[in-house]
Amino acid sequence: MQQPFYRNSQDKNLQERNLQERSFQERNLQDRSFQDRNLQERSFQDRNLQDRNFQERNLQERGLGFQNNVQETNLQDRNVLVAATLTNNSSQQDFDSLRIECLQNRVLYEDPDFPASDRSLYFSRLPPYGIKWMRPHDIAGQFGLKPQLFVSGAVRFDVRQGELGDCWVVAAVANISENPELLYRLVPRGQGFHDGWYAGVLKFQFWQYGKWTEVIIDDRLPTKNGEPVFIHSGRPNEFWAALVEKAYAKLHGSYEALKSGQVRDALTDFTGGLTESYRVRGKTADLPRNAINILFKSLERQSLVGCGIDPIDGTSGRILSGGLAAGHAYSITDLREIRLVSDRGEIPITLVRIRNPWGTRVEWNGPWGDRSPEWNSIPPEDREAMGLVFRDDGEFWMDFRDFLENFDTLDICNLTPDSPLDTPRRWKVAQFHGRWQKGISSGGRPVMRETHWTNPQYKVTLRDTDEDEDNLCSFIVELIQKDRRKLKHRGTKNVDIGFLVYKYSKEYPMPLPRAYFNLFGFVERCDYFSNTRQIVKRFLMEPGDYVVIPCTYEAHVEADFLLRVFFENDNFTVPTDEAAEFTGPVPPTIDPTVKEGEEKFKRFFYESSGEDMMIDCYEFRRLINTALKSDPNHQDLGIDACKALLAIFDEDCSGKLGFFEFIQLWNMIKLWMTTYNNAEPGRTQLKLSAYQLRTVLQPLGFKFNSKVLSALVLRYSDEQYQISIDSFIMCMARITQLTKIFKAHQQNGKAVFSVDEWLQQGLLI
Repeated sequence: MQQPFYRNSQDKNLQERNLQERSFQERNLQDRSFQDRNLQERSFQDRNLQDRNFQERNLQERGLGFQNNVQETNLQDRNVLVAATLTNNSSQQDFDSLRIECLQNRVLYEDPDFPASDRSLYFSRLPPYGIKWMRPHDIAGQFGLKPQLFVSGAVRFDVRQGELGDCWVVAAVANISENPELLYRLVPRGQGFHDGWYAGVLKFQFWQYGKWTEVIIDDRLPTKNGEPVFIHSGRPNEFWAALVEKAYAKLHGSYEALKSGQVRDALTDFTGGLTESYRVRGKTADLPRNAINILFKSLERQSLVGCGIDPIDGTSGRILSGGLAAGHAYSITDLREIRLVSDRGEIPITLVRIRNPWGTRVEWNGPWGDRSPEWNSIPPEDREAMGLVFRDDGEFWMDFRDFLENFDTLDICNLTPDSPLDTPRRWKVAQFHGRWQKGISSGGRPVMRETHWTNPQYKVTLRDTDEDEDNLCSFIVELIQKDRRKLKHRGTKNVDIGFLVYKYSKEYPMPLPRAYFNLFGFVERCDYFSNTRQIVKRFLMEPGDYVVIPCTYEAHVEADFLLRVFFENDNFTVPTDEAAEFTGPVPPTIDPTVKEGEEKFKRFFYESSGEDMMIDCYEFRRLINTALKSDPNHQDLGIDACKALLAIFDEDCSGKLGFFEFIQLWNMIKLWMTTYNNAEPGRTQLKLSAYQLRTVLQPLGFKFNSKVLSALVLRYSDEQYQISIDSFIMCMARITQLTKIFKAHQQNGKAVFSVDEWLQQGLLI
C-alpha cells in the first residue's frame, strides 16, 4: 500500500517536539553539521539530481509492472512452479520517495497508518502503564552507543521476548536469523542508521497468501523506562528484531493482534515456505515411518529443519544425562547413511547432525558424540570423504535411533521455488485462491451429504513417481484460511477447516456431483479439523487422479482460503470449476393439456387480452397465475417476474405478447416449474436450497462457474439462502434473455454492442 509522505502538522513547534524526544538537530550536531557532512560525502544538490533521475526512471518503469509476479497454475503447460515476488515496483518507488523526501526536508518519517499511539498497541484495552515511543538513536544514546540494525551479524539469542504473548513470533525470528539469505529477504539489505541514508523509515517484506508484501514503518518503538517493551535484543544498540516485530504488527493491525499463534504461521510469513510439524515420541507421536527418507529429501531442498525437547516440569535449559537441554530448540543440518564393516558383516547406521544454537560444548555425549569411541572405527580421511564433519562448536552427530528416543518435536519448513537459497532440488508448487460462500460453496464436512459436494474441488494428477523404488508419489497439501488475525479487533475468529482426498472416477464429470458422494468416500484426509490458521498433511499415494476438497467443519460458514500443493516431481493440480456454457434454453415440450383444450385456452387468453388481442405484463400476470392454480405447489408470480418473462418474446419492445408467443412462454414456464419441483427429492419445504441451483440449471442447458452462481444466489435467494419459485422463474427469465442477447451479438466468442444497443438490451433484462 502506498505510504504518502507525512509531516506532523499538529505540532505547532517542531523544536519543542524534538526536545521532548531528543532534538534531531542536536544529534546531528553531536555527529557533525548536517550540511558539512553532506558536503564531505557528496553535494546535496547532486545527490538530489540523481534521486530525481532515479524517480523518473522508476516512473517510466512503473507502468510495466514487475514481470515475475505470482505464477498461478498454467493449465496449458502444466506449470506448477510458483514464484512469489513483489506484485509491482511501486512499493519500492514509494519507499525511496519517502526516504529521499524526508532527507530533503530534514525530518524523520512518522507513519500515519501505524502511529505512535495506543491504538497501534492494543485494540481491546489501554496500556497498563505509560508508554513512551522512542527512536533507536534515543534508546542506544542512553548507553553512549549508536544504533545498528545488526551488531556482529544476526544471532538467534539476540532475540528476546518482551511483555507481549507472541513467543511464536520470537521463535520464528530466532530461527530465520540463522539463515542470512532468508533473513535479508525479510529485512532487505542496505538499510540502517548510518548518516546520509537514515531518515526514520525502514521496509520489510512478508509473504502473504502467495505474494510478497512490502511493509513500510517508522522506527519509533514503544518503551518503558527507556527500554523496549516488546521483542528486543540483548544488546542495547541492536534493533533488527524489534523492528521486524513492529512491521509484522502493522501488517496485522496492532501489537495485540500478534498475541498467541503457531510458530509455523510466522515461518510461513517470513519465508513463504510450508511447515510440517511432527511429534517424535509419546502418546501423540505421528512421525511417518519413512521419516529418514523425508529428512534426506528435505535437506537436499535446503528446507529449514528444527527439532526440540519439551521442558521438564515447566522449566527450560535443564541439562539432561545425555548432554542435551530440555525446553530447547535445535537445528538439523545433515543426515548420512553409513555402513560399518565388522565380524558380523556390514552394519547400516543413519547418523544425523544437529546444531545447538548456543554454539557451546553443551551437546550430546552419547554414541557418535564428539568424543565417543565409535569414531575410532572410521579413519579421519574416510570421515571427510563421507561428509562426517563437524563445522563448529555446538554441532554434533548422533544415531538416528537415539534421536527418536531423546527428541520430542520435528519441524520441516519446505521452501518455495523462489527461495534465495541455491539448492539442487526444488519443490513444484501449485496454489489456488478460493472462498467458502454460503449458498454456493460452503458445504461442510462429509457427513453433511446434502451440501458437502458443493465445496470447491481441485483435481490432482499423479504421474511422475518419486525416485524411490516404491513406485509412489509424494505430495503435501497446505490449507490456509486468510486474514482472520487482521480482523481480531472485530471479534473475528478462525473457523474449523480441513480437507479430504477422493479417488477420481472417470464415470463422473468434474466437479464431482452429489451422486458420486452417495457411493464413494474419501481415501485420505487431514489428521483433524482445526481452527488453526493452516492445516498441513503429507501423502504418499499411487499414481492416478484424485480430487482434493477443502472444507469447513460446519456448513454455511464463510471464509477465504489459499490451497497449496507441493510436489517432489512433475505432477500437477487444476481447479475443477466449470466454465460458463449454455446450450439452452432447452426446447420445451408442448403441454398436452394446452393442446387438448387449445380452443378453450385460446378463448381464455382472448377474454384477458381485450380488443387488441395482445396482453401486457399485468394481464399476463392475472392470466398466468390463474392457469397455475391447478399446480399443488402453486405460488403467485410477482409483477417483476412477469415483466422479465414477457421480455423474452417481446421482439418489438411493445411490452405485449400475442397468443402464440404466450403458448411458447407457457410451455417454457411449465418446464422450469417441473424442474424446480423435482429437485431435491423428498424435500419438505416449498423453496429450493441455493446449493442445488447448479444441479437444477444443468438439465435446462446452463452451466456456470462459481462466480456466476454466486451472483445468481446473491440476487435471487433469501436470507436463509432459499430460492422461491417466483425468484427461480425470474432467474430463468433473465438467464434466458441474456443468452438470447449474447447469441444475437456474438462475434468470435464475444458479444459486441454499440452503446445504444447495450443500454436498450440491458434495461429490458
